[in-house]
Amino acid sequence: MTTSMKILLSIALLLIRALGWPAFSQTQALEYESMMNRYLAKELSQLEFKDLSIAWRELTDSISYPEVPYDSVSKKVEYEFLNALEGISRETIVNRVSEWAAVTFGSTDALLTHQGNTSRLILNGSVEVLFPDIFMVWKNSWRGYVETEQLNSSICYFTMVFTVKDGKLKSQIVNISYQYTDFVSERTISRTLNSCFPISSNEQEEWKALITLVNETKESLNAVNDLVVDYIKDYENDYNW
Repeated sequence: MTTSMKILLSIALLLIRALGWPAFSQTQALEYESMMNRYLAKELSQLEFKDLSIAWRELTDSISYPEVPYDSVSKKVEYEFLNALEGISRETIVNRVSEWAAVTFGSTDALLTHQGNTSRLILNGSVEVLFPDIFMVWKNSWRGYVETEQLNSSICYFTMVFTVKDGKLKSQIVNISYQYTDFVSERTISRTLNSCFPISSNEQEEWKALITLVNETKESLNAVNDLVVDYIKDYENDYNW
């Protein structure tokens, strides 16, 4: 190992230890740790480690790295929202969630359970998430293959777990996965959100697409929670006419 590489590794280790990271957050530090572990395991050469580190830094300087609730112990991404619904009874919240699910997902197959002053609904849903698909296209003998970027559409599937009390709603979104068609092979691709992490362990040409996919998923799932909360709060306008 060269002196410069030893210095690079030492600095990277110090940064990771100094920054630290919470167990429930996927951070840049974990990405660099993953790349370093691959190098130490001899999966990457010195040159590959250096080039990947530089490429990763340049990409994440230009596009926001996703801050998601990633549990580094279980290696899962699970969203949780705590919503205050003061003055709205548990029964009303349960009914409104069921109605919202039927309107939004076209299904009333929610599992409903009760325990004491708490109710729980479990249902499946999906949303469309767009992300950039990057591939090489043959132009002509002079230009050869040219990198092309095109928006691709993915269906994001998930399970929603609603825990309900009088005036309160906890929304959890788990088992998040995707299905989309690869432009080049025309194959249907299925993968889980958890499998995207660490993003830097995927092929380099996938990094931008995966970062965008995870960021757009976060926005979409935040919007899903906002929609169900707004629907619950609007119960008086729907019923009192």
